[in-house]
Amino acid sequence: MSMGIVLVHGYTGSAKDLLPLAEKLSGHYGADSVVNLSLPFHDNDQLPGFDHQVFIKEIARVVDVFLAGKQKIVLFGHSTGGTLILAYMLNYGICPDLLVLTGVPRKITVQYLERWEQHSPGKPKPGFSSVARMVSLINSMGKKNFEGDFPVLIMNGQKDELVPTTEAFNWTENFKGEKRVVIIPDSAHHFSNEKTKLNFVSDLVVRGISDISSNLEKKSQKVLEHLIEIEPEAKSFLQNCPLSAHHLSRCPGGKKIIGAELEYPEFAVTEPVFANIEITTHCNLSCQYCARTRLGIKGQNMSLSMFSQILEILPHAYRITLVGLGEPLLHPDVAEFVKIAAQANRRVSLVTNALNLDKSMSKRLIESGLDSIVFSIDSPDQELAQRLRSGTDLKKLIENIKEFALLADGIRPISKAVFSALSLTSLPYLEQLIDLVAELGVHVLMLSDLNFKENLNKSLWKNMDDAKAMQIKKAVGYSFSKGLPILSVHGLEEFGLRQRYMQFLPVPPSKLYKRSQTHTSCLSPWQTIPVNVKGDVAICDCQPEKIIGNLFSDPFSDIWNGRMMKTYRRQMTGQSPAQSCRICPRF
Repeated sequence: MSMGIVLVHGYTGSAKDLLPLAEKLSGHYGADSVVNLSLPFHDNDQLPGFDHQVFIKEIARVVDVFLAGKQKIVLFGHSTGGTLILAYMLNYGICPDLLVLTGVPRKITVQYLERWEQHSPGKPKPGFSSVARMVSLINSMGKKNFEGDFPVLIMNGQKDELVPTTEAFNWTENFKGEKRVVIIPDSAHHFSNEKTKLNFVSDLVVRGISDISSNLEKKSQKVLEHLIEIEPEAKSFLQNCPLSAHHLSRCPGGKKIIGAELEYPEFAVTEPVFANIEITTHCNLSCQYCARTRLGIKGQNMSLSMFSQILEILPHAYRITLVGLGEPLLHPDVAEFVKIAAQANRRVSLVTNALNLDKSMSKRLIESGLDSIVFSIDSPDQELAQRLRSGTDLKKLIENIKEFALLADGIRPISKAVFSALSLTSLPYLEQLIDLVAELGVHVLMLSDLNFKENLNKSLWKNMDDAKAMQIKKAVGYSFSKGLPILSVHGLEEFGLRQRYMQFLPVPPSKLYKRSQTHTSCLSPWQTIPVNVKGDVAICDCQPEKIIGNLFSDPFSDIWNGRMMKTYRRQMTGQSPAQSCRICPRF
């Protein structure tokens, strides 16, 4: 079905305000699909009287043409243009397929009028009666509840000199459909005056239109049914975020649930369904094989507001993992991060060294809505642990993990795992590690060989012989005899891992250390996005220094399906993958 997109400017503005956006949208959907409406009598230098009945009749005239053509309706209102669209919807009983409100006031106060006076010096001013009618309509619309179950995208300039950003968040109370609030970074009221802000806004609109254009095939419906069966947490996410169904069902991890054939195109047809977000780069350890140590990363914290906006920019990222080149529990607001994501119906996970996981922290995380936790332990021996991960207090972290497991088991189910990076140094301690992990109250032990070219001389891959291979085979069998499943890193990006773990066992055990020279397993570039503490996006978790854009300065589509990412996907699935892939245990 084709689109019918109607743009409505504010009362004291003109169609010129939205012309750059109209031209961009016309480039995507064709000029016949976009109407940049000029409100009646706004084609001269004098402001007409504020007569909203006349204005909304003009909106109705344009929309009726699109309705007659059975096109999907997208209504975009800027400033009081948004107010007029809402009045039109109520008067005509119309629910659009997508509503976009940008810089729309919800309640006019004396302070608002003062800002308005400063906002438009030298421009024609409406008469007193017009101001009174406009204020009355704005305040009236701000109190209305819109019953239709349609998606709403609400945007506001971070530096909007007229409409405070709080108005954008307050508008969510008026709608019952799927809602998103995105604050346009460093933007004023008239976003189209700057090319970067215009590109940012137009990308959000195009992505929103793309979501309402997607139809679920029978195969996709089957994927979603199986997904909810193996991962029940997905049900509430899909109920609250129905537009994400297309992305979850068509991403590689979704298709694998029903054994469908996978495709790896250079252009990702879905947006990320997993987001690995680094909320801090502070760390209480100095780990020998960690990229943080190698890159000399300085300590920095992400703000809660930035995190909230990342979730809005990534609306289909169902699984949120707090992980990166820092220890999440060192962020003073870590439980709030978990709570924000959980309240957005995301499945929230966290990776930690557990040193700060005391009883109080454990309780806060559990009560905040944490779904899954991964503990990093590379050695069962304190002396070796100190060498590998300087600063480790093995006794303390063991006590913390056990206490967390007991607390969680008494409150609600939480997936618990231990992740261990095996090396030439730690391999002789593998059975002792298994003994330790088996007593911690976790569900699984995930093992990985070392990554990064700087670590290859200590990797199992580069130092394997028959004796070491037998040692690993024996340890894997020993682990299962103790009731502790061992998984390979190929399960990191899978859905329903607790029910499907048999598919990701290290069988044969050589899966733990062998490398492939061509692409076999990694799904990351098609479904996972790593975001660092600054909002920068890396090409993948295994290359944190390779930044391809920033969520707050670059249109998302230019990052996710831009030149660098498409080139990387094409090279990754070709005959000559990058060295970073060929040495990666996940590849």
